Amino acid sequence: MLTPERQKVIEDYVNQHGLCRVSDLCTMTSTSESTIRRDLNQMAQKGLVKRVHGGAQSVKSFTHDVSQHIRFSMNHSDKKAIAQYAAKNFVHKDDYIFIDAGTTTYEMVPFVALIPGVTIVTNGLETALCALNHGIEAILLGGRIKENTHAVVGQTALKQLQEMNFSASFVGTNGLDSNGNLTTPDTEEAAIKKIEIARADQAYILTDTSKIGERSFATFAQAGDVTIVTTALSIKDKELLPAKINLKEIC
Repeated sequence: MLTPERQKVIEDYVNQHGLCRVSDLCTMTSTSESTIRRDLNQMAQKGLVKRVHGGAQSVKSFTHDVSQHIRFSMNHSDKKAIAQYAAKNFVHKDDYIFIDAGTTTYEMVPFVALIPGVTIVTNGLETALCALNHGIEAILLGGRIKENTHAVVGQTALKQLQEMNFSASFVGTNGLDSNGNLTTPDTEEAAIKKIEIARADQAYILTDTSKIGERSFATFAQAGDVTIVTTALSIKDKELLPAKINLKEIC
């Protein structure tokens, strides 16, 4: 396969899936990792894709939800570090907490299992199953299940949330822009996030640095009204942050 043909196949695949790994592209094109990485760098320079750690993201994915199995594998070590910090510092014995359907928030569950008496409420299928496997009392909201993110959404879930109170909510995001907008591609997930934040004594946004400076379709909160928990930020990342922000940076 010639380079222009291969890069067109890659572009179409990335646009279709929103986010993909280098390993997936290697398998699809029967090409080495070094060749795929070179292709992605060239394509990023042309503005055809956005280069992210371990893969590429579509520049057309403004309202696109990325498949769950891909999201779980991206920036996994950072997500785990953020989750461990959040559980250790913000969850206490006998707390009722909300953990939403994000992949970073999901990583909290094994660390929450070390804290006695905690009850997890969630709209994430994987989060609920993981909690059960770790012996944690878990409540899964009812409603419609989204195919890509496996998040429960809809009026039934919203009504249930309105009747609950949490010591803390732990929330994922697809973007944090320079104006402080926290965003997600889907309005129904945004509605869930708004209420889980409102019903909590404290709300924490768990995000790896790839979301800094990004903006998606639906805004669900402002950075100044929650606490952002992330890994060490580069100078470039810090330049993209809003002036008003409550930030916990894990160094």
